[in-house]
Amino acid sequence: MRASYGSRVMSRGLWRPLVVRWNHRAASIDASRLEFSKRNHVIEKQLTKYYPSVSTLASDRVLTIEQFYERYAAIAGDEAGTACQVDGRIKNIRFSGKKICFIDLFNTRSGKSLQLIVNASKVDSSLHERFESDLRFLKVGDYIRGSGYPGLSQRQRTVSLKCTELPRVLACAQMPLPPRLSDASKVKQNRVVDYQVNRQAIETLMLRQTIINSIRSWLNERQFVEVETPMLSSQSNGAAAEPFVTKSNSLPKESAQLELRVAPELWLKRLIIGGFDKVYEIGKVFRNEGIDSIHNPEFTTLEFYQTFLSMQQLISLSESLFKKIVLDLHKRHSNETLESLVKELENANWKFRRLEFLPTLSQELGVDVTKLDLSDTEALYNVVPPELNLPRNLSPQQILNKLSSVFIEQRHCSSLLPTVLYHHPTVMSPLAKTSESDPTITKRFEIFVKGKEYINAYEEENCPQMQLAKFEQQSEANKLYKDKESLNVDYRYVEAMKWGMPPIGGFGLGIDRLCMLLLNKARIEDVLAFGCLDDVNRQ
Repeated sequence: MRASYGSRVMSRGLWRPLVVRWNHRAASIDASRLEFSKRNHVIEKQLTKYYPSVSTLASDRVLTIEQFYERYAAIAGDEAGTACQVDGRIKNIRFSGKKICFIDLFNTRSGKSLQLIVNASKVDSSLHERFESDLRFLKVGDYIRGSGYPGLSQRQRTVSLKCTELPRVLACAQMPLPPRLSDASKVKQNRVVDYQVNRQAIETLMLRQTIINSIRSWLNERQFVEVETPMLSSQSNGAAAEPFVTKSNSLPKESAQLELRVAPELWLKRLIIGGFDKVYEIGKVFRNEGIDSIHNPEFTTLEFYQTFLSMQQLISLSESLFKKIVLDLHKRHSNETLESLVKELENANWKFRRLEFLPTLSQELGVDVTKLDLSDTEALYNVVPPELNLPRNLSPQQILNKLSSVFIEQRHCSSLLPTVLYHHPTVMSPLAKTSESDPTITKRFEIFVKGKEYINAYEEENCPQMQLAKFEQQSEANKLYKDKESLNVDYRYVEAMKWGMPPIGGFGLGIDRLCMLLLNKARIEDVLAFGCLDDVNRQ
C-alpha cells in the first residue's frame, strides 16, 4: 500500500511529491512497542507487584507443564475437586467475548504447551469488575501462575487448567518478541531472543548435552576419574598454540604475568605421575588464534589419559567412544549426515580407515621423504612444490603441517568414514613417544572426518631427558623462525617426570567440532550457546 502526502521536497531545483511506503509489519511492531511502552509505565510504578519473589507465594501445589500432563493427560472430564497451580510463560492469549480468555503457557526447553481457560463464571464474583482489564494487561512473553483444576475444554476436549483465580503475574516482558529471527546477523547478535522464537536453537543445545553425556558415560563406565586442572598459570603449555596473556593483581610483580591454558595435557599427566591410572577432563581451553567457520579462541575439549596404553589400543578406544556417541545421539536425533555416518560405520564394522603419514606424503610428492632430515628446513623446501608459494621463513613443523594439509588431509582424509592418520614425524610431535625402530616418527595419530581433524592422540613421551630435548628443539624453532606455536621448555614438568612417569596413552577430542559434524552444522557458532567471540562481544 502506498500513501501520498501533500508535502514536497526540493531535488536538483525540481519539486516532487514525498512518497511514504506503508509497511503493515513495521506498523504492527511499532504498535506493539507502543502498547508495551504504555504498560511499562504502569509496571515501573509497582515493580514488586509485577516481579514478586516466589518465596512470598504459596507453592505447595505448583506443577510444571510436564508434571501437569503426567498426572492429568488421561482424565475423562473435569476434576473440580483437584486443586493445582502451573507456572509458565505466555505463548498466546485469545478472548471469547469479554468473559472467557484462553491462555497458552509454553515451556521453551521441552516444547510443551498447556491451555489455561479463564472463565468469569469460575472466579470469585469480587474479581468480575477487573476481569477483562487484568487479562488484557497480560502480554505474550509474561511469566504467570495459573490456579484452578484440571479439566477438558468444551469443544475440542483439550486437557486444560480451568482457572478459579485470575492469573498471578510472576514476571513481565517489557519488549514484544518478533515472530522469528531469519537474518543470520540478527541471530548472532540476539541469541536470547533467538532461543525464545526458534525451537531448533534450543534443540541444538540439548543435543550437545546428549553428546557430552555420552562421552562422560563412556569414560565413567571405564572407571576414569574426572578432574579439573588449572586454567591460569605462569606458563601455558601442552599444545602448539599461542596463549592469551593476562596478569594478577594479587601475586608479586615478578610472577604476576599469567597465561590462559591452551590445553590441560601437562596437568593431567602430572596426575598420572602422582598415582592416578585413568583421568579425564572436559573443559575450556583458550588459544589466541583466528575466528572462522571451525575455529573459536575459546572452545571445549575432552582429554583423557590412561597408563600402559599403546597407540593401537588408543585407536581401538577411539572407535569405541565414537560408536557410543553416534548410537546414543541416533536414538533421539536424525539428520542427513548422521544417517550417512551410521551407515558408513556399520558397513565398516565400526572400524576406521588407516593411513600412514610419511609413506602417503612420499607418494603424493613423488619423493621418498623418509630419506630426508625432517628437521632441516632446506631439505624440506627442496621438495615443496613451487605452486604452494610457501614463505621462506617457516619452521620444519610449519612446513610439514602445510604439506600434510594439502597432500594428505585434503586428498586422503575427506571421506565421511573416519580416517586414522598415524606415525607423525617427531619434529611435529614434541610430546609424543618416539618410535624405537625409527626415531624420525612417533606413536601419534589424528582422526579426520570430511577433511577436518577431530581427535589427536598418542603414546606420551615419558623419558625426562628425551622430553627435555624435544622441548629445547621447539624453543630453538621459536627463536630461529618466530614460530609462536612452538612449545616452551617446561622445566617444572620435566622435573615432575623424574619422579617416575609410567607409559601413558593420551587422547584429545574437540567437542565443539564434533557437535558440528553430528548435528550437521556448517559453522562452529551454531553449536555454541552465544556464538563465537565476535558474536559474544555484540551481545
